[in-house]
Amino acid sequence: MKRLKKLFTSVAAICLSVLLVLTGCGDRSADRDGDQVTIRFSWWTNPTRTKMTQEAVKLFEEKHPDIKVVMEYSSWDSYWQKLATQTAGGGAPDVMQMDGSQLMTYISKGQLMDLSTVGVDSSDLSEETVQLGMVDGKLYGLATSINSQMFIYNPEIFEKAGVTFPEENYSWEELAELCVKIREKTGVYGMANEMEQTGLLSYFARTKGEELYSGNKIGLSKETLTEWFQYWLDLQEKGGVPTAEENAAYNHNDPSASPFIKEKTAINWLFLGTDPNYEESLGKPIGRALLPEWGNENKPYPLHGAMFWSMSSKTKHPEAAAKLINFLENDPEVAKIFKTDRGIPANQKNMEIVSETAEDETIQKQIDFMEKVKKVASPEKLAPQGSSEIADILKNLSQQVTFKEITPSEAAEAFIQQGNEALSQG
Repeated sequence: MKRLKKLFTSVAAICLSVLLVLTGCGDRSADRDGDQVTIRFSWWTNPTRTKMTQEAVKLFEEKHPDIKVVMEYSSWDSYWQKLATQTAGGGAPDVMQMDGSQLMTYISKGQLMDLSTVGVDSSDLSEETVQLGMVDGKLYGLATSINSQMFIYNPEIFEKAGVTFPEENYSWEELAELCVKIREKTGVYGMANEMEQTGLLSYFARTKGEELYSGNKIGLSKETLTEWFQYWLDLQEKGGVPTAEENAAYNHNDPSASPFIKEKTAINWLFLGTDPNYEESLGKPIGRALLPEWGNENKPYPLHGAMFWSMSSKTKHPEAAAKLINFLENDPEVAKIFKTDRGIPANQKNMEIVSETAEDETIQKQIDFMEKVKKVASPEKLAPQGSSEIADILKNLSQQVTFKEITPSEAAEAFIQQGNEALSQG
C-alpha cells in the first residue's frame, strides 16, 4: 500500500511539473496572455505629451496585435524616484524614456540593454546623433530627438527699450550690457538670474574651453567657476536680473512660474522644445536667439540628445520591446503625432516629414533654429554617474551667493569639493 501511495505521489508530481511547463510555469501570466505578449513602457510627461504618447501606443498595438503595452507615466521628479525603485528591485519597465543626465547611472549598474544587439534600427539617424547614446561602442540610449539651449525674448519689450538681439557672434559682456539697458529703459529686468542652471553653466564652461565634467570629477577650474558666480552677482547689483529675494521666490524649472510670461523679464533661457509653451502662455510672438559666443573656435554649442529610448537589461521580451522602440523612433505616423514635443526628431526622414506637414509656423521656426545650431555644434558627452546631485549643489550655492552669504570664490571652491564628493559616491 505504501508503495502504491508513493508511486501515485511521484506520478502526480511529474504530471504537475509537465502542466506547469506547458502553461509557462504559472508565473508568466502577467506578461503573456495566450499569444499576446505584454510589455511595460514608462516616460515622464505633461498633459500634452501624455495624450500624444497614448495615441502613438494605440497605433502601435493596432499594427502589432500580438503585443500589449502597459503605459506608466508621471512628472519628472516622481518618474526618477519610481524608476530607481523599480530597477533596484528588478522590476524595471521593458522600455523607458531616458535622459542624458541619468543614462550613465543606469549603464554603470548594468540595468540597460545594448540596443545594437536586439534589432533596434538607427539607420535614419546621423552618426553624431547615434553617438549621443553610446558608451564604449555599445548603444544604451537611442536619441528620440535633438535640441539645444537657446534664448527666447519678448520683441515688444525690446522695441520699447530700443535694442535688438545680436545676430552675429556676441560676448557674455554684451549680453550683460543688453540686460542692464533693458532694465534702465523699461523697468523690466533683462532676464532671470540663471546662476543655478547646470546646463547654462556647462555651456559657459565650453565657451572658456572647459567641460563641466572630466571623467567622474568636476572639470571646471576655480577661476572659471568664480567668474560664473561673479557674472550673475554683478548683473544682480546692476539691476539686469532680479533681486535675491525675487530670484528665490519662484521655481526656475517651472515654466508656469517664469517671470518671462508675466513680462517681468525680457529674455528667457531654456531648451528648444519648450519654447511653444512659453509663447502660448505669453500670448504673443517671441524671438529666438543663440547663446553668447556661439561662434567661438571652441564650438561651445552642444548637440544635445533631448531624450532617449532605452530598454531594460532584464526584459523578458527584447524582441517586442525593440519593435516598440523602432516604432516610436522611426514610424512616420508617430512623427506626425509627436511633432517637436520631444525636440527635433532625430530620425532625419521624420524631421523632413514634420517640417513639410507642419501647419503651425512655430514648428518650422524650431527646425530652422536647430539647423543653425547643427552648423556650429559638437556632440555632447554623457554626464557621469552621480551627476544628478550637481543641480542641487549648484542651486544651494547660487542662493548663498545671491544673498551674499558667501563670495563667488568661496562658492567655486565649495562647488568643486561638494561636486567631486557626489560624483565619487555615484
